[in-house]
Amino acid sequence: MNIGYFISSHGYGHASRACAVIDKLYSISDTNFIIFTQTPEWFFQNSLSFPFEYIATQTDVGLIQADPFTEDIGKTIKALEKFLPFSENQYDEFLSFITKKNLDLILCDISPFGLWVADQLGVPSILIENFTWDWIYEYYLDKYFKLDDYISILRKIYLLPKIHFTCEPYCERSKNSMIVSPVFRETRTSKEEIRNQLCLDDKDLLVLVTMGGIPIDHHEKNLFLNNDDIKFLFPINNADAKLSNEKIIFLPHNHPYFHPDLVNASDIVIGKLGYSTVTEVHSLAKPFLFIGRRNFRESSVLEKFVREKMVSDEIELNQIFSSKTVEKIQNLIPKTESRKQPMNGADQIAKIIRNKYF
Repeated sequence: MNIGYFISSHGYGHASRACAVIDKLYSISDTNFIIFTQTPEWFFQNSLSFPFEYIATQTDVGLIQADPFTEDIGKTIKALEKFLPFSENQYDEFLSFITKKNLDLILCDISPFGLWVADQLGVPSILIENFTWDWIYEYYLDKYFKLDDYISILRKIYLLPKIHFTCEPYCERSKNSMIVSPVFRETRTSKEEIRNQLCLDDKDLLVLVTMGGIPIDHHEKNLFLNNDDIKFLFPINNADAKLSNEKIIFLPHNHPYFHPDLVNASDIVIGKLGYSTVTEVHSLAKPFLFIGRRNFRESSVLEKFVREKMVSDEIELNQIFSSKTVEKIQNLIPKTESRKQPMNGADQIAKIIRNKYF
């Protein structure tokens, strides 16, 4: 079977969720995957252990951001003006190209373009989401009335899929969607092996700082040096994978480690509220020190899930490199819980797709 997967490039959370589903589908059937996205190819090479075809494609606009925590709605609207509505004339060459791929099924992680392409080709489509872009854009309507035009277009497109999965923790349930458990990538390498590769002692308490795939360029090397047993691990641009000052491990943005393995090797995770970060940290029962996103509509839903289901606390972005961080880490660690890995929504999705199409 040939499956096309259209994936939003807004952050890496959609790609992470898609990889979890792809991995489960591949395990139950010999399937060829063609991935359409602008998320870098190396991300999928790092997440998937089998061959796939990658085609760089804009699949949605999402929200254009000035930084990991600030949206630029003006630029987003300008991008939407160029992207929507879709038309056969505009994408005639692409449709001709993709027809030759002989796709049997098209999966979309909130990508409206993939749903439209499937409709044009007469190929069944499946939508996988915990929110859709029309729902996100509604938040900004009071100040940006122009968004209403695009919300109307997107709502019609999101009615096209043959199957619609809504993944917990979800923002809004569509009338025709099926609710599945949180979707997450699963570990591949043991905690002990990863900690050995990072040159950690048994006594070391490892704190993983992650911005959901967006590297941290700002860092202060000397703030944590008085905490003998605490080590911090985080990615920054233009850094080699090495131990610096014996307290901070800097990884290049495109590092060789599988992110769920780093979560598993850590004692606590610090990061912004994003779907894949939340679900992967939750699946491994790690304490989570989170940074909220006040202007992003999904954030309140994820925060509610984190506060109810996880050992957690909130921290401001400007506190990451302060003594406040160490204090909150020391408060959370004793509360760490041990439990079984929860059900993976990717298993549920793969089973339903297999029964329907394989």
